[in-house]
Amino acid sequence: MSAIHAQTPFPVMDSVDANRVNTAVLVHGDMWWNPVAQVAHCQFPPASPKNIGFAGAIWMSAYDNAGQMHVSAQTYRLSGNDYWPGPLDASGALDYVTSEKWAKIWKVRRSDVNIHLGNAGHTIANTPEAILTWPAKGNANAAGKDGAPLTITEDMAPFIDLNGDGIYQPLNGEYPDIKGEQTLFWVFSDNGPVHNLTNGQPLKMQVHAMAYAYKRNTLIDYVVYHDYTVINKSGQNYRDMRVGVWEDVDLGYYQDDFIGFDSAHRMVVTYNGTNDDGGSAGHPVNSYGLNPPAVGLTWIRLPGDAGGSYVPAGGLTGFNNDASVIGNPVIDTEYNHYLRGRMRNGAPILHGVSVLEECTVGNNPGDRRFVVSSSDFNLSAGMRERLVVALVVDSAAGGCPAITDIDGLEELADTAWQNWQQAVAVMPVPVHDMQMQLYPVPAGTQLHINLGTAFSGRVVLGIYNGLGQCVQEHVTTTVHTVLDVQQLPPGTYTLRCASATGVTHRVFIHQ
Repeated sequence: MSAIHAQTPFPVMDSVDANRVNTAVLVHGDMWWNPVAQVAHCQFPPASPKNIGFAGAIWMSAYDNAGQMHVSAQTYRLSGNDYWPGPLDASGALDYVTSEKWAKIWKVRRSDVNIHLGNAGHTIANTPEAILTWPAKGNANAAGKDGAPLTITEDMAPFIDLNGDGIYQPLNGEYPDIKGEQTLFWVFSDNGPVHNLTNGQPLKMQVHAMAYAYKRNTLIDYVVYHDYTVINKSGQNYRDMRVGVWEDVDLGYYQDDFIGFDSAHRMVVTYNGTNDDGGSAGHPVNSYGLNPPAVGLTWIRLPGDAGGSYVPAGGLTGFNNDASVIGNPVIDTEYNHYLRGRMRNGAPILHGVSVLEECTVGNNPGDRRFVVSSSDFNLSAGMRERLVVALVVDSAAGGCPAITDIDGLEELADTAWQNWQQAVAVMPVPVHDMQMQLYPVPAGTQLHINLGTAFSGRVVLGIYNGLGQCVQEHVTTTVHTVLDVQQLPPGTYTLRCASATGVTHRVFIHQ
């Protein structure tokens, strides 16, 4: 079992590459890098040698009822792994064989869903592989690494449940409930074969992770979402729990960065310490040169958010790449301190108030790392919490001293927040009304829609092409609607009908 002690036991990775940012994710829970090649993979622009980050991961810590501290984290895999792919069993454990089967990232594109919806009948042969093997509850075709069959008896990957039986059945027309043009889904846990990065007590947390992006030729194209559901499978209640995102930022050239914190947006801001990224090092290929971009990492959802009210972030802890009291953490207590806004020795860190303070006070740029955390929350045995963070990129922010405000990043953060909130607010339950009719078939200049009995009130009708792009959108309050489709190119389209009472899809052909 020597593989257990390798830096990356399962080097399985994929990337969110649907829009203007190309960001990697790994089955062990890492983000934004390739740990095998030891290089960054958070490309902006996509496919360029330039990156807006080097590595990232979520950290967690909490206390049980006896006061025992539990900590899990991940950094560079030089000395161990706290996270392993796969779900925990009933005892809160994850063995190597199971972990290997779950070492897979399921990647579904909107175009895959449209292909699936467009099929008159569903077979193993005509169902896109990611949809067929999607790791959802009860899926008889669920498959992991190298096609390993998976038996899934609990709620796992989200899906559109057309018949409401709680079982995923892609051959009956059901499909993954994805967001944006592209969604990646994977599962990892913190009590696998070893827990030897922090060497602390694991929390026995199971994490359902999603990363997704939109492509709309608007500001949302500069946003990538990371969505985590953490499930307490320890059998004990936790108090003062914190979840944070750790990042080694490396904005272009890694030795000239600054960081700051915008509390109103719960956002860490990374910007260049000079207006000529990499100029001091002769402009290596990974540097941006003049007028570099700036990056934000904003918490969209945290435990405690409710009813339009939002809790503050727990705070930002920045630290350096050294062995000082604000240097790289080594033991479990130091990881815990950083999640709680303290130095490695537990002393409080005194932060300033200006998001651009490092620039205005004349700090020396350098190789920055940080942890931005949630506030304290409790998580009882068997319960779950959802946390969502968004990465946003302002392509023309500039560096110090040219950057005088972060208006561009704040507008992007607002876009990310509003897009997510609107998607959640209008998320209807799936319905399957056989009385709904579309005619004529195929459609000519007009498409007649009879909604049947499943919908009432305001109904949004969206027509999507084979690439998953919305090419028409209409609002109706009547059962029978006639749409003008004569401008549509010939082809297969999907009609999405959504209201407060439900959502469904129908495929039609336009000639």
